[in-house]
Amino acid sequence: MVMNNHNQLLCINLRHTLHENAEISGNENKTMEILIDFLRNNTTFNIIVKDGYFIAEKTACKNAMNIAFRADMDAIPMVETTDIEYKSNNRAAAHKCGHDGHCAILIGLALEIEERPIENKNIFLLFQPSEEVGEGARKIVQDGFLMNNKIDEIYSLHNIPGYDSGSILYKRDVFACASKGVIITLKGKPSHAAYPEYGINPSYATADIIKFLSDITKSNIFSGMVLCTIVNINIGERAFGTAAASGEILLTLRGENEDDLIKLQNNILQFVEQCCTQHKIEFNISFSDEFPETRNHDACINKILESCVNNNFSYEELQCPFRWSEDFGYYLKNTSGAMFGLGDGKLQPQLHTTDYDFPDSIIKTGVDIFYSIAELK
Repeated sequence: MVMNNHNQLLCINLRHTLHENAEISGNENKTMEILIDFLRNNTTFNIIVKDGYFIAEKTACKNAMNIAFRADMDAIPMVETTDIEYKSNNRAAAHKCGHDGHCAILIGLALEIEERPIENKNIFLLFQPSEEVGEGARKIVQDGFLMNNKIDEIYSLHNIPGYDSGSILYKRDVFACASKGVIITLKGKPSHAAYPEYGINPSYATADIIKFLSDITKSNIFSGMVLCTIVNINIGERAFGTAAASGEILLTLRGENEDDLIKLQNNILQFVEQCCTQHKIEFNISFSDEFPETRNHDACINKILESCVNNNFSYEELQCPFRWSEDFGYYLKNTSGAMFGLGDGKLQPQLHTTDYDFPDSIIKTGVDIFYSIAELK
């Protein structure tokens, strides 16, 4: 095991500071300041500040392998109600997904590399914004991080409640599903509620669409799991004298395979067009929070397993992908890499719930597994 007690305490204290200063996607300014100041005061890593994110790099030699490790920095828009000493000072944000812990682990990796240099690798620590909305990784890939630095491999982890504390959870192929938000807006024609025949009410088209959505995911046209979750419906106004004339349906589409997600989307678009034509309804469809599938590379999974065996880490193979999505998949479309899970404990509250808090006890394991992967030949 690599991480010493002093560095472990530094990382725990840092996580608590990050937790107090939680910031939502695209606003991780104070978070970056805290992390950069810590690295500059405690390591000799070269810091490269970009637009909304930063990289800490340690170069061994020009021809060495380039390996990257990524942590996400953003919190979720939630009021912190738990009574902890380091509760969020920002009423608009709380670290209820554990990204404060992910950052603390990457900082711990920097501390350990500082004390025990890895001579045969160029190390890149990537601190990424906006994971929760699916924008951070895409921006960084478009900025050329992978290409410009000739990244050979990239790794990331996510804390996972419901599994043994400190266990490594791996999945070959798809680790997390693809997903996207869909917004369907419907526009009919207003009328007095006493004379509905003079208007066009989108409620009936909405009912047909909802029925279609409940049936389409049961079709045998898909090769893997697909989901269509209705997250919001709004039709008409709270005015009993006026018939509904407009509406909006918000959906989240999810697929184990990205090809199935596209197939599901196209089937829905086709039905909405046919339905609205039949009901003489104007419509518009837009998309939000788009995430690719997170599809791991087999050779990188093998390295994770080798590290587990070499260091007696507890590990478990997942049988199904996680239904939630991760924008880390954008990196894996462009270079080799893998994402794995780190167990929080079987009784740990679930992610994105009010009682959740990242368990400090697993920071050491996260640092140790990352360091072990980095030093493999």
